[in-house]
Amino acid sequence: MKIRSRWFNIILSYLATFCLRLLFLTVRVQHRRIVDDATPYSRPHSVQRFTFCMWHDQIVLAVFSLRTWNLAGLISQHRDGGYLADSVLIAGIQPVRGSTSRGGAEAVREILDRPDLHLAMTPDGPRGPRREMKEGIVYISSRSRRPIVPTALVCNRYWAIPGHWSDMAIPKPFSKVILIAGTPITVPPELPREEMAMWAEFVNAEMARLELIALRMQNGDAAAADGIDRTADPDYRPRSQPDSSTSAAA
Repeated sequence: MKIRSRWFNIILSYLATFCLRLLFLTVRVQHRRIVDDATPYSRPHSVQRFTFCMWHDQIVLAVFSLRTWNLAGLISQHRDGGYLADSVLIAGIQPVRGSTSRGGAEAVREILDRPDLHLAMTPDGPRGPRREMKEGIVYISSRSRRPIVPTALVCNRYWAIPGHWSDMAIPKPFSKVILIAGTPITVPPELPREEMAMWAEFVNAEMARLELIALRMQNGDAAAADGIDRTADPDYRPRSQPDSSTSAAA
């Protein structure tokens, strides 16, 4: 029975991936990035890899809006994560199984063994609450030396597919998606556990700021894009970290 279920799940994953790719052929996508290599949607030209931070309800937008390059996705070891792992693998993304509650250490070891890959994470997974930032992304960024890239993904017309704790946004045909890969945030190597909450709050605030910019752009405010780049901002770091060595990477 398990073998049959496994094959059935793979077939469903192929079918879902095919349908989503067809759907996204009708979707208009606008992508903004600050650092050329700090996006999963272009072939990297340097050795630096990044950790992309996105919310759980934006997974479909992130995976199918544009082609990804050299990307791994951190996916929970829970049963629901198995379905997602099949789908992202079919879509060309390497699944890394683990989460803050289960298999986190193994996931860190696996991503450390793959210095050629970016990593995408949903810091409110695997069980919510929705859009509540957890510290796991700061831990992995610190240990793997992959700066965190806060992102915003918004769609003007979409279906909200209910889940256990979070909806999933599926764009409607001929809708418009805006993707923003923000200014990378360099987390100090081997960051102490007691400082991770502060960095997580900082990433959370930047995610919220970028989403507001994306919504303004979606509403026709082209000048809003001028506020994305924070590479020249001396305050682009947690305020209680006066050392300039902990500021964001350019």
